[in-house]
Amino acid sequence: MKEKAPEILYSDPVREIISNPPARIIRWGTFVIALVFLLLIILAWIIRYPDIVPATIEITTQNPPVTLATKITGHINKLYVSDRERVSSGHLLAVMETTASIPEVEALKLITDTIAEPEKLNVFSIPAFSKLGELQTYYASFVKALQDYDTYMQNDFYGSKMISITEEIEALQDYIKRMKVKEKLISENLKLEKKQFNRDSVLHVDKVLSESEYENSRKIYNDSKLELQQVRLEESKNILAVAEKNQLYQDYRIKREEERQNLSSVLNETFLNLKAQINIWRNNYLLISPIEGVVTFTKFWSENQLVMKDEPVLSIVPFETGDLVGRINLKMQRSGKVLTGQKINIKLSGYPYLEYGMVRGIVKTKSLVPSGNAYIIEVDFPSGLTTLYGRKLEFTQNMQGNAEIITDDFRLLQRVINPFRYLASKNRN
Repeated sequence: MKEKAPEILYSDPVREIISNPPARIIRWGTFVIALVFLLLIILAWIIRYPDIVPATIEITTQNPPVTLATKITGHINKLYVSDRERVSSGHLLAVMETTASIPEVEALKLITDTIAEPEKLNVFSIPAFSKLGELQTYYASFVKALQDYDTYMQNDFYGSKMISITEEIEALQDYIKRMKVKEKLISENLKLEKKQFNRDSVLHVDKVLSESEYENSRKIYNDSKLELQQVRLEESKNILAVAEKNQLYQDYRIKREEERQNLSSVLNETFLNLKAQINIWRNNYLLISPIEGVVTFTKFWSENQLVMKDEPVLSIVPFETGDLVGRINLKMQRSGKVLTGQKINIKLSGYPYLEYGMVRGIVKTKSLVPSGNAYIIEVDFPSGLTTLYGRKLEFTQNMQGNAEIITDDFRLLQRVINPFRYLASKNRN
């Protein structure tokens, strides 16, 4: 059975104080509690601390380094530069493993770059390249198309036919001219024969001319008319022959141009295809510097090393890097709070912030639309890489770190009230 707790016995004075506390103590107690509460409210109003949006940042320059990667998997066949070497734009840096001869490919590229119209090219002016490797079939197709076009233009089958037809047309036209002269003479002679026949007809009516003489005169007149008709018929036949020859000439001209255009089209197609394949080959097998700068190696240092597709081989750091630029990939969550001009505290991974301090940045721009699930934030550095401790940090390309974007400077009281405001607005009808 549970024991009963002993009863506490107070003396009469104590019981009197407990049962009837003095009014002054109550008043002062209430005042102290109210004062403490008021002080807490005042402190909550005075105390501010920033609201931050965390993100990762990469610091580079306006002219960042260019990283060159291979488009194929293979070994490095030849390295033409060393680490820290200065190179110019267009400088050949390295060659991947290939069956092609680099001098032959470069010579072929030089030739194709100078050709504006392949139709005007002489097939015998093209060198006989035989070590083009992956480009050999495209080069052979171009040479064959050029030979076909050159042979067609030299033989010119339809051109020869057209020349022959032109000569025939000229001969017919000359014959027609002579026929017209003959027609004119016969026509004049016919007029004389007609006059003679008319006179003989009068004499025949007057019984002066015999019947046989009259018939002979009539025959002579009819023969002249028949000869004129025959000349005109021959002339018409030759005019028709000229028209047929002209039509045949046009047919040959059209066929000649059609075949020339077909061969020219094939020639231009193979030429453009060859140029495109040369560029593809160069893009796949050659590493060429796109800018002036200094070469820097990372993972690969020597020839015969195996490189996987899209794997970086080396980088070119430009001579003129420009101002520092920071780039932040800001996730969608809370991104609406980030505005241009807001301050950023940056903790660089290579420099512990407790020892070196943080770098101060400013939000320069914010992309209007997200890239995937993040906005791109560009950061400016008014004080460079001088930290809030006053220490100047050494810059290296692609520095990584954590960024704290200071979006708002809230009062402590606001942070206490905000949850209640949310609940009130949520339950509001």
